[in-house]
Amino acid sequence: MTGAVLAGGKSVRFGRNKALEAVGGKRLVERAAESLAPFCDPVMVVANDLAPYAHLGLMLVRDIIPRQGPLGGIYTALLAGGDDWLLVKATDMPFLVPELARLLIEAKEGFDAVVPMTGDRFEPLLALYSRRCLPWIVRQLDSGERQIIRFYRHIRVRTVPEEEWRPVDPGGLSFRNVNTLQDLADISWT
Repeated sequence: MTGAVLAGGKSVRFGRNKALEAVGGKRLVERAAESLAPFCDPVMVVANDLAPYAHLGLMLVRDIIPRQGPLGGIYTALLAGGDDWLLVKATDMPFLVPELARLLIEAKEGFDAVVPMTGDRFEPLLALYSRRCLPWIVRQLDSGERQIIRFYRHIRVRTVPEEEWRPVDPGGLSFRNVNTLQDLADISWT
C-alpha cells in the first residue's frame, strides 16, 4: 500500500508553512510520513512546491494538476503510487494511532474507499482510496469541484463510524490537526 502525506496547503490561518513546524522535535510533515511508514511503502509527500521539503530526505511528488487542494493531491498520489490502495494523511495531522490504521486497512475488502466518520462528518484526509476512485476524481476535477466527499456517491465507501474507531483511539488523537498557532501550542503538550 502506498502512503501519501498531503502537504500542498497554503497554511493561511497558520500564517506560514505549518508542515515545517515542529512538535516534539520533529516537523509535522516528518511525523506524518513516519506514522504511515509501518503500513505503507513507499510513503510520499505530495505538494505544489517541493522546495521546502527537499532537505528532509523524503520521497517528494509534485501535484500533477497544481492548486487543486487535497483532491488534487489524492489524484497525484494514486497515479504516482504503484499500488491499488493509498493511505492518505494530511500533513497537519501529526499523530496516527497504529490500531486505527490497522482498522481502516482491514475494512477495505469489497470497497473503493474507507473513510472514518466523526459524528456525521467524513474524515477524508485520514482515509484509504483505491485506484478505482480515479475516474470519478478526474471527472470531479474536470468539473471544477474540489470537495473530496462529492465523488463518494459514485463509489463504494466503507464508512468507519466513531463508535467503531473510538475503542482504538479513545481521544481521537489521530484526527487532531494544526490550523493555527494556538492549535500547535495545544498539540505540543499531547
